[in-house]
Amino acid sequence: MINKSHKFKYSAIALGVASCFAAAPLVAQEQPDAGDDVEIINVTGVRGSQIKSINVKRGADSVVDAISSEDIGKLPDATISDSLQRISGIQIRRSAGEGGSVNIRGLPQVLTQMNGEQYQGANSVVSSQPDFGDVPAPLFRGVEVHKSPTASLGNAGITGTINLQTYRPFDFDTGLTTAGSIEARYGMETESTDPAVNALVNWNDEKVGFLLALAYSDVTLSNSYNGFNTSAVGEVGWTGQFADTWIGEEDQGRWYMGAQGFAAWNQETERERLGVNASLQIDLGEGFVFTSDIFYTDQDEYNRKVGMSATDKWQSWNWFTPTSERATGAEHNGGEFYSWQTIDMNPKRVKSFTQNDSYLADSTNMNFQLDYDNGGNFTGNFRGIVGRANRDKRHGYNEGDLTNGTSTLGRTTNFLPSDKCEAGDEVVGDMGGCNQEINPLGYGENPQLSLDTNGSHPTWSGFDNEISGGLGDGATLADYMSNLGSYNIGAFSSENNENSEADLKAFSLNGSYSFDRGFITSVDMGARLSTREVDFERFHLFSPFHNAGCEAQWKATDVLLNADGACQDGEMVNGEFVPYVVLESVALDEYNNVTYITDFGPVSGIPGMWAVNPKDYDNPEAFHNKVFGSTRKQIVPGRSFAVDLDETSYYVQGNFEFLDGDLTGNVGMRMVETDLSVKQNIAGAGIAYGNSNEDAGDILTKRSYNDYLPSLNMAYELSEDLILRVAFSKNMIPLDLNQWGDGLSISYALDSNEDSETYGQFIATSGTSDGNPELDPWRSDNYDLSLEYYIGEASMLNAAIFKVDIDSFTQNETIQQEVPDADGVVRRSVPVTTNVQGEGGTLEGIELGAKMAMSDLLGDNNMFSDFGFDSNFTYSPSEQESRDIYGDKNMFPDNSERQFNLIGWYQADKFQARVAYNYRSKRLAATGGAWGALNLYQDSIAYVDVSASYDIYDNLTVYMSGSNVTEEYEDYYMEFKDQFAYQNYYEARYTIGIRGKY
Repeated sequence: MINKSHKFKYSAIALGVASCFAAAPLVAQEQPDAGDDVEIINVTGVRGSQIKSINVKRGADSVVDAISSEDIGKLPDATISDSLQRISGIQIRRSAGEGGSVNIRGLPQVLTQMNGEQYQGANSVVSSQPDFGDVPAPLFRGVEVHKSPTASLGNAGITGTINLQTYRPFDFDTGLTTAGSIEARYGMETESTDPAVNALVNWNDEKVGFLLALAYSDVTLSNSYNGFNTSAVGEVGWTGQFADTWIGEEDQGRWYMGAQGFAAWNQETERERLGVNASLQIDLGEGFVFTSDIFYTDQDEYNRKVGMSATDKWQSWNWFTPTSERATGAEHNGGEFYSWQTIDMNPKRVKSFTQNDSYLADSTNMNFQLDYDNGGNFTGNFRGIVGRANRDKRHGYNEGDLTNGTSTLGRTTNFLPSDKCEAGDEVVGDMGGCNQEINPLGYGENPQLSLDTNGSHPTWSGFDNEISGGLGDGATLADYMSNLGSYNIGAFSSENNENSEADLKAFSLNGSYSFDRGFITSVDMGARLSTREVDFERFHLFSPFHNAGCEAQWKATDVLLNADGACQDGEMVNGEFVPYVVLESVALDEYNNVTYITDFGPVSGIPGMWAVNPKDYDNPEAFHNKVFGSTRKQIVPGRSFAVDLDETSYYVQGNFEFLDGDLTGNVGMRMVETDLSVKQNIAGAGIAYGNSNEDAGDILTKRSYNDYLPSLNMAYELSEDLILRVAFSKNMIPLDLNQWGDGLSISYALDSNEDSETYGQFIATSGTSDGNPELDPWRSDNYDLSLEYYIGEASMLNAAIFKVDIDSFTQNETIQQEVPDADGVVRRSVPVTTNVQGEGGTLEGIELGAKMAMSDLLGDNNMFSDFGFDSNFTYSPSEQESRDIYGDKNMFPDNSERQFNLIGWYQADKFQARVAYNYRSKRLAATGGAWGALNLYQDSIAYVDVSASYDIYDNLTVYMSGSNVTEEYEDYYMEFKDQFAYQNYYEARYTIGIRGKY
């Protein structure tokens, strides 16, 4: 939505643009890219790429690092995030082994531009953190990372701004240029060979130019998991629970990390990715050049997982006993935390589960740009951009239950209406309702299992223990797991589905006037209007059941239609009302295709078992319609919102030159007026048989705030090849929009305590309240000091120190809050995780870098002349006001204190090769686990990637590459390194291809 004042502002700037173009001398041009002056370099390959990157850094008017393509389509990575991780201070997260989200200097509050204007990505609909998992690397000629902003840069992040640079027609020689490649990608775990192609066609005659480039791939990636299981529907991560008593009195006062369950799964992630870049340029004469760009991405991603889970169904936290432990010295509530390494488990349920989380995402970014440069003192440009992104998540879940109901339900029969009864069922109800036996070939007592988390990967045992049940004496749990007839469906569900969309519109007018003499070389001015509109909707799928038409989200054997004050369904049995169960006993293969799984990732000790094929849930709504007749979308009000963010900004910047040109720089001021409109939904009474609430209305919050953001950048040439840089700036970036828009969301679980007044009902267990429209944006004061030594054409050394004083940010806090159970009655207080305003945080550190071509040092005739390397190290400690269990200040979440990159390369006449090593130290993944007491960390990790190519002819190259060739995996722990949390295990992947250019 655009309010009246903004309509006036847009009209005013449109009129101003028309006036400016009526008087051509007043039209200004956008500042040229720092790297434009190096496009004439003809050196290609890895050495040529290094030369381009060095020239970008040397010619920049602020602290900038860059990567440049070796040639058309030759950034050697699947996604642009993979390429970015080679830059000092850039930290990325991998998703299924491919680069995804990006940090700069330890923080995710980073702004993304494309060709100098804001970019709306499909994976960043509500967030500021860049996630380029859907953006193919071959479409780009380079990327610049601005670590200190200028006033003319436009929107900037707290620690940096990423500027993605696409190809445009006038980047190429006149005439026709074509380039392309075709390749095959192979995964060592999936053993799948996947196709990928990219192509570019460009034509220009110096007056008009057309360009079309595309990249397509369809890959299947391995992404296994093992560790804590946090809910009864298979959502896995870390839990926030612990227990203070276990077996006997001697254990009282010891605190242990607890969990609802443990799981191990094998996941295959399929990503069908398409990227298209189209561009038109027209030289209109008299200094005017028109440019139009369209950049489009489309990615369909299916995360298909099957695995095993051992849980206690939320019924207690002391269902396992540590058999190997260590006193940590960390005090809590009068006791001491003990980490455990091995446990004996007494789970009520061992089950197979199938889950499919699909993400259907697309984005379109359009740019319309008119530049003016007629060789005079005035240059400038006008730009209009339109961006739209959509990202829809769909969740499908199924569990294959091995129990006969004795341990999990306290019963071995389901009570069903007469139309569900079958021959042999016991009729007991006044209306013909019957007792149907639950999974008669399932086991009938709690299994006894053990888990050992010592070593590289966990080891399970106990599956060969004998257990009572339908298979008779002598049968083991492994026998039940291998017998398809011993399974029934415990639950079907489709929940936490999402629809999200974002619209971005921006218009900017930039002008520059250069002076023929004096220490002020030019003055830049500009104005920019933008509006960003985001709608986020979360919903569950409900389906109708039985005679009364009651609806349930969880189509499960443990859901009884007995909710007070809501839809009930059942009948009288011996004078008492008995509710029907939602789901009858359903064989695992009655509605589904099934598969026998023996691959649970790198864990050992788990025997094979049966599970549903996750492809059955590529479209969960269609599946639920088929099985249950229909579905209804139930909005989750507390997690659905709309945010409009309107910004009007103005800037003025003076560019100066002193001491015969040895001292250059710029000083400027950017003013940003922000109008924020947030629509939140009020969560009313809970809806029976599900995890949602009635929508009780809307809360509309409108507020405004202004920011004045000065910046200073100076570069002093101490000698011809030695440059000292100093920079200061005030920065601001909006919050992730869900931190303004989200409301209260409550998690429910079935009360299995027979002595409880709510036995058999869904009760509140925890909650999140992420949104607060009164929170301030991120703000900081940034300081940079760097020294750059340019040794040769492809060689340089650099060192930098930086400090970021965070004035305002958000942080998590867990509080006890009274909330209603699913029937709307408030009976208990539960832990609620919420965002609060944080004040006072610091991020500081150093960056060291070296780019070396040995020929620059040793000459061209040395045996090492064809070798080179690119290395950098970043140290970025940080602290905020929240503290860990020991009372020490926490680092900022998602930050790693140390990062190291080393790329060694060789380039001869026709052959070149590269080995890249990327390391980051432990990362704070989340604060306040275990009721706010413990932090979750990802352990340090290092990846090794390789690539090589050979030029068969001047314009025809064969190449290969390998990603994660050492098969590294992510290890997570709760506060203490020996307190295992979970692992993400990725595969090594290899690519072979052929590339041509004409």
